[in-house]
Amino acid sequence: MARRKIGNSHTTISITWEDKERFRQFAQFVKKTKTGDLHESDAVLFHKILAFFNEHHRPSDIKPTYPTKITSQEPNQHD
Repeated sequence: MARRKIGNSHTTISITWEDKERFRQFAQFVKKTKTGDLHESDAVLFHKILAFFNEHHRPSDIKPTYPTKITSQEPNQHD
């Protein structure tokens, strides 16, 4: 699992601007404000999409998402 600073609840995910525009099309209207219409935040939208994906797809084996250091004293054996 990725490391994070204590107290941080959010991270940054890098996506292309084209994907960001497509992603934002799924944001639901929240309310009207003085400066315009307010829609769901990226964090709320991502959570909903991830929950939907999780409900409709069978998870594969849990794999680490980031490389980890090898703690073994033995060198890697590659043929």
